[in-house]
Amino acid sequence: MEDVHVYVNRPSEKEDTALEDLGEALRALDFVSHVDLNPPGNVVAVSYEGGREEREAIKRAIEEAGYEISRLSVRSEIEDVDRKLWDI
Repeated sequence: MEDVHVYVNRPSEKEDTALEDLGEALRALDFVSHVDLNPPGNVVAVSYEGGREEREAIKRAIEEAGYEISRLSVRSEIEDVDRKLWDI
């Protein structure tokens, strides 16, 4: 299982949201097992089964939801997926 942290830039019309729409878009992907949102940090942590192709689909889903990706950080084989990824 891989985990990815995606740092996003919000468009002006989404500045006051809690990234719920983005979470819904990512949870709709069949290979995504967990989505953790950190609205104050503009970070989304995604756990998923797969590799490069699935990671590209995650990026497309984020962009299609109207967000810009500023940075992406990939992690593999997290032992304790119950913890919030930014707490590691």
